[in-house]
Amino acid sequence: MDLNPKFQIAWRVPDGGRRVTYVSDQVPTFGADCRDLDVTVERDGDVWHVWVDPEYDLTVEFATATVSLDLQHADALFLNGYNSWTDSWERSPRANMHGLWGTPRSVVDHWVLDASGDYRFARQDPRFGHQHGVGYGYLRFGQAVSLFGDCKPDTGLTVIYEDLSENTITLEKEGPDRILAAGERVEVLTLALVEGTLQGAFSRYVELMGVKRRPAYPIVGFTSWYRHYGDIDAATLRRDLVGVSDILLAQPLEGVLPVFQVDDGYAKVGDWTRPDLERFPAGMGAVADDIRSAGLVPGLWMAPFVCEKDSHTFVEHQDWLLRDTQGHPVMSGSHWSGGYALDTQNPEARDYVRTSLGTATRTWGFELLKLDFLYAAAMVPHAGLNRGELMADALDLLRESVPDKTLFDFCGVPVVSAFGRCEYCRVGCDVGLDWNDTLHMRITGRERVSTKNSLHNTKGRAHLNGVTFLNDPDVFFLRRDVKITDSQRTRLLSADSLLGGVLFTSDDMGAWDSRQMGIFHNALDTFVRRSRELVPREEGSGGLETNDDSRDEEEESDGPSSALDAEVVTSDMTQPMPIVGMTQLMPAVDKTDAPPASDETGVVPGPDMTQAMEGPDMTQAMEGPDMTQAMEGPDMTIVDRPLLAAIEAAEREGNSPKEGDALRESDDTSLETEGNTHE
Repeated sequence: MDLNPKFQIAWRVPDGGRRVTYVSDQVPTFGADCRDLDVTVERDGDVWHVWVDPEYDLTVEFATATVSLDLQHADALFLNGYNSWTDSWERSPRANMHGLWGTPRSVVDHWVLDASGDYRFARQDPRFGHQHGVGYGYLRFGQAVSLFGDCKPDTGLTVIYEDLSENTITLEKEGPDRILAAGERVEVLTLALVEGTLQGAFSRYVELMGVKRRPAYPIVGFTSWYRHYGDIDAATLRRDLVGVSDILLAQPLEGVLPVFQVDDGYAKVGDWTRPDLERFPAGMGAVADDIRSAGLVPGLWMAPFVCEKDSHTFVEHQDWLLRDTQGHPVMSGSHWSGGYALDTQNPEARDYVRTSLGTATRTWGFELLKLDFLYAAAMVPHAGLNRGELMADALDLLRESVPDKTLFDFCGVPVVSAFGRCEYCRVGCDVGLDWNDTLHMRITGRERVSTKNSLHNTKGRAHLNGVTFLNDPDVFFLRRDVKITDSQRTRLLSADSLLGGVLFTSDDMGAWDSRQMGIFHNALDTFVRRSRELVPREEGSGGLETNDDSRDEEEESDGPSSALDAEVVTSDMTQPMPIVGMTQLMPAVDKTDAPPASDETGVVPGPDMTQAMEGPDMTQAMEGPDMTQAMEGPDMTIVDRPLLAAIEAAEREGNSPKEGDALRESDDTSLETEGNTHE
């Protein structure tokens, strides 16, 4: 990695045009403007600090750092996505970024598709080799990474742009949303460049940021959303609670908290202190009491920075709404009756946020809050604060509103702003009740609902788990009324239990049969063992140590990457369902977006990537008496029958696969396999 970054600062005087100052080798090189701005660059180990001390009042629009990297020969590029939901995994440096450019503007505006991502403030470039991200990223060469990022997202968000043709990465940080006074010394960029293994480099980066993870136990349990969505009431939740408590409290839960979370549907969005008394006649405090009496931690979903159009908050407090430069209320999305952002700098709106969270925790007694759609606080720079400053202030407002021991699970949040501010954080988009949604929905942006993308993000952001917070990968499914295959169920549950700190489902747990119970028990056993590694360590020791030296050869491969990775499946399964191991769940490079080339796939295979070649050591995907095709379609799995027989014999003799490598299934009737209706 080039340790001689080039800096650029764009600024303007009141009522004047833009001026640009360049800095190289810590020496300003652009004439008199440099003296006016008085730029200072200070290097401290892995960090470069860029300061300005202007001679007169002016505004800094942005500051950039450009780093030369060998993009052409890298194995993979990772650029962190803006939001929890934004797709974020390793890709080829030659790939292009998905976006909204295939979606008609009228559709984007009608459904407000550009609200939750970076579409309104980051340059959207559809060209191959011109990807972008927010906050930090890295380039991987085999097992080594070169990581780059801004250390102070609380003073402004940083967009990172790739330029493959120039072999450069440019970090562009937003400037203060105010006029800097003459003689006011301000740090406009804090650049970190770190090399090492992925987990080592990322842990070092977090240390340079000054971030410390909030200590918390991993959690396992139930959320009402993917079973009932907004159609909940007290009676329905009581029925769910019986099954959840019976199942969870019968399991060994050492070092893990059992949770029952009430999701959306108990009140109009924005009317948090006015629950629907027809659905909850005894109030939400009674719900929390029931959950606690059942031996579980009561959790509650809220979206504290938004309100829907049909809410009392929207109708009665128009002055609380965030407004754009034309004075129009800012929509946060098309959810509910239409979502609108609150102005978190409005004193009365801030008091309402405090009251809402205080009521949920201190009055009703909920101990975990799932806080969603948090990006709404930073949609428009205003009140002298830029997006990074608004987001940091809003998240700190949440924490000051609740008792010290309240647990936060952030969702729909700019991820780098969440570092160290919550116990748990969603790291991917919502899963769906199918694999990858319908074809027309796949052009609706990088934050769309997709079980497939959610799984990829669980793998792609695994390095955050136990370092900045515990990762929430969203729910798994064992029930049969979702349009995903057994193989896809297995991959989802395996990733959640091995790479996350939250293991949730929305299934009717009380309706699980013995087969489903056995699968869950083994997943939970894996999750509990992994949770011991997630106990906060001494300063500087990092967090979860993931096995970086084994990755998928193909994202869509369901079967073992080698014979040694095969796991136990039962002899009476008519549709064998291999259990995914740790080696199959580490982040894989996205090869599908690479441009066509006659002599390369778009990814340079490294020592940690399985090579696709024929030979006696490779299991061949062919029909015959010793091979079983588990299912047709892109999720086809090939299972070696003689190998399975040997594994089953070893299992009967008590020689199960190595502990912690993967989940195991119990020997009961198999789950029904649905047709593979999506990618």
